[in-house]
Amino acid sequence: MKKIKAIMPVLLPLIITLSLYLVFYSKIECKPTDAGFWLIMALGMSVGVVLTRFSLMSKINKTDSE
Repeated sequence: MKKIKAIMPVLLPLIITLSLYLVFYSKIECKPTDAGFWLIMALGMSVGVVLTRFSLMSKINKTDSE
C-alpha cells in the first residue's frame, strides 16, 4: 500500500496534463502561436518528468535493497 502512495505524486502531473489534452483535443492546433502547442509541449515535459522520477525511484530502491 505504501508503494501506491509513492507512485501517485509521480503520475499526478501526467494525469492532469493528459486530461487537459483530452478535454481540449478538438480545439488544439499545433501552431506555435496557439495555446494548444504549449499544451502539447507541457504533455511531453510531464512525460519526461515521470520517466525521470521513475528512474530515480528505481535507483533508490536498488541501493536500499543492497
